[in-house]
Amino acid sequence: MRDFTSGSATKQILLFSLPMLIGNVFQQFYSMVDAIVVGNYVSPHALASVGVAMNVLQFMLAALIGLTTGASVIISQFYGAKQLDRLARTVSTSAMFLAGLSVLLAVLGVALTPAILRLLNTDPLLFDDAALYLRILMGGTVFPVFYNMYTAYLRALGDSRNPLYILICCTVLNTGLDLLFVLVFRLGVLGVAVATVIAQAVSALLCWGYVHKRVALLRIKKFVFDFALFRAVLKYGFPAALQLSLVSLANLTITRLINSFGPDAMSGITAAVKVDQLAIMPVSTFSLALASFVAQNMGAGQEARARKGFRSSLLFMVALAVCISGLLILFGPQLISLFLDKNEAGTAEILEVGINYLNIMVVFYFLFAFLFAFNGFFRGAGDAVIAMVFPVVSLTVRTVSAHMLVSWAGMRTEALAWSIPIGWGLSSLASFVYYRKRLWAGKTVSNEKLTIDN
Repeated sequence: MRDFTSGSATKQILLFSLPMLIGNVFQQFYSMVDAIVVGNYVSPHALASVGVAMNVLQFMLAALIGLTTGASVIISQFYGAKQLDRLARTVSTSAMFLAGLSVLLAVLGVALTPAILRLLNTDPLLFDDAALYLRILMGGTVFPVFYNMYTAYLRALGDSRNPLYILICCTVLNTGLDLLFVLVFRLGVLGVAVATVIAQAVSALLCWGYVHKRVALLRIKKFVFDFALFRAVLKYGFPAALQLSLVSLANLTITRLINSFGPDAMSGITAAVKVDQLAIMPVSTFSLALASFVAQNMGAGQEARARKGFRSSLLFMVALAVCISGLLILFGPQLISLFLDKNEAGTAEILEVGINYLNIMVVFYFLFAFLFAFNGFFRGAGDAVIAMVFPVVSLTVRTVSAHMLVSWAGMRTEALAWSIPIGWGLSSLASFVYYRKRLWAGKTVSNEKLTIDN
């Protein structure tokens, strides 16, 4: 466990974030490996199918992941304030709620898959594979939910290293199973989906085993559902859940727009998005680390230290984003080509779509860093609502801008890329004004008077 309330703020955030960064990169490999194997050894259309299905899956899981994020902020604040009884009851309450909700979501997801894909105007060439992949992953919803729950709670206590070890093992397992099921057993998209669910199940079980044996603070000794703390979890988790859901919903509307350009456009943008998601991972990881740092210090009443950590993190994140932009300008085409079989017909057109999309967007990564630095501070300070609002505003502006650029300016896939920095820029400006006016102050949960249920 790591106590952020003393020592060098910059050093602690950096040391805490590095294992998280490596872990998040490996977590991203779950979907990247699926895409690489499918794109190279099945077909470009299968790559597009996986892209459509992953966007739907992220939408279906967004609320649950958001709730774990909100609860982790409460746990971090209780840990900083040394209120360990309330911490333990928060863990029990949130685990019980997430278990029931994940089972319900799995049932609904499997049943509604065809209707959702039709609503997205999914091309008939992609429909069957997308439905198969999505249904299998939705059936295993409980595994990624509980993996994310345990890792979020461990990070809230300052432990970013052990979740990394578990994730590395399971990413290697996922890669091996992907290759086995696709290259040896010739199961195609089915094999990739089954491999992912197995790896996610193993990661969830390993997290549970580690917590049960080594982390007494997160071990559920007795199941207690505390309604007062449940309301607090909802208060801080619902905005995060709503944020992720709205972000994912905006992505679905973008997916529907991409589908209107045909399967090749979906394949190219799917490949570019995988590269983009990996590239921005360092910046988004520092945002998560900053949230934990700020939460502990605000819980301990050390606002000046929390703000000092924020300022140093903001400068570092912007500098890092500029470096990443430079690397992608140089090596973006080679990275996108990893997802495509050069011998397949239409690969050149797909590659061109992906490169154009990425080249426009990466120049503006510094705006993403600016926005997510403020987002991490607001979330850690307990201002869960505003931490939801600004990213949602960014995605809303992006969605509207993309449709306007297509309809009014006659653009095609490049409109999707230009719309992203427009959203980042407007939300970053609003975040800066909100921070300067100190509208986030006084919203730390550990300072609230909550009645503990018996």
